[in-house]
Amino acid sequence: MHIVIVMPVYEDWDAALKLCRNIDVVLREQSSLRASVLLIDDGSALTSYPRELPFRLEAIDHVSVLTLRRNLGHQRALAVGFAYLQQHRKGDAVVVMDADGEDRPEDIPRLLEAMGNAGHPTAVFAERGRRLEGLTFRLMYRCYSLLHRLFTGRDIRFGNFSVLPWSYLDSLVVCPELWNHYSATFLKSRLPYTRVRCDRGRRLAGESRMNFVSLVIHGMSALFANQEVVGTRLLLMAVFTTLMLLLLLGIGVGIKLFTHAWIPAWAAVAVGILFILGGQFLLGCFMLVFSAMMTRSHLGFLPIRDYSFFVAHETELHSMASTPQLTSIPATAGRSS
Repeated sequence: MHIVIVMPVYEDWDAALKLCRNIDVVLREQSSLRASVLLIDDGSALTSYPRELPFRLEAIDHVSVLTLRRNLGHQRALAVGFAYLQQHRKGDAVVVMDADGEDRPEDIPRLLEAMGNAGHPTAVFAERGRRLEGLTFRLMYRCYSLLHRLFTGRDIRFGNFSVLPWSYLDSLVVCPELWNHYSATFLKSRLPYTRVRCDRGRRLAGESRMNFVSLVIHGMSALFANQEVVGTRLLLMAVFTTLMLLLLLGIGVGIKLFTHAWIPAWAAVAVGILFILGGQFLLGCFMLVFSAMMTRSHLGFLPIRDYSFFVAHETELHSMASTPQLTSIPATAGRSS
C-alpha cells in the first residue's frame, strides 16, 4: 500500500521534522507500506523550511514541501493540499496529520488497519481519547461539540487526524465547504467513515499559535460549512420560541379579561418585550436561511478549480548532503476549463 502523509506547517519546522523522523521510525516495522510526506508550507515568513533533512530516510520514500504563496490558515491549506494531491499524485490512501506531534505516528498503522478491515472504501478518523490540554480547553471543546450537534444534527468528536481512501479525494475536492473546515465538510459529504480511539500526544517542539480567538473561528467555520442546516434549525427554534411567547401573551390577556386574578404589570411588560425580541430573532433567522439558500447557486472557492492560484512550487527534501530538487507548478496546473 502506498500512502501519502499530508501536514500543513506554519513556522513550526522543528516539530514537523521531528515528527517526520518519528514517522519514519514507526513505518520501518510496516514492510507492506510505502509512504511519502507532503509538508504544506502555509506561507511561513519568520522561518523557512530546511533545505535538507537532518536524518536519513529509511521507510519513507521522500519528503517534499508544497509552498503556498500566502498564509491561508490550517484548514484552507489542507484544501489546497488535497486538490494538489488529486491532480499530481497517485496512491492508495491519504493520511492527514497536524505537524506539531500531537497526532502520534504510532497510531497510523492502527488507522490503516481499521480502514483495511472495513471491507469497502471507508475513512477512519482518530477519536480523541486522553487529552493533555487544560480544563478550560476541554470544557470549551465540549461546548463546541454540543453546539455542533445541536445546530447540525451531526456528532463531531474528531479533528484532522485521519486516513482517507484515495478515491475520496475526487469527492472532497469538489466541495466548496472544504475551504472552511475539513472534518465538518467530510461529515456533510456523507462518505462512509469509522472512528478509532487515539490518545493525544505531546507537542514535539515550540508553542502552539492557536489562541482563543483562533479556536472560536475554527469552531464557527465548522458551523459555517453547514450553514443551510444551521440556519434552518435556528429558524425552527425561533418559530417555536415565538409561538410559545405568543401563547403566554394570549394566556395573560385571557386571564386579564375573563378572570379576577391579578397579574403583575412587570410580567405583562416582560412577556411583551420577549415577544418583540422573539419576532426579531425569527426575522433574523429567516434572512439567514434565505441568504444561505441564495448562495447555494454560487460555488465560491472550488478546490479542484482554484487551488493552483495559491501554489508556488514543490521542493523535494533529501537526507544529509543531497541536493534539494525544485518542482515548479504552473499557475494553471490542474484547472478545469
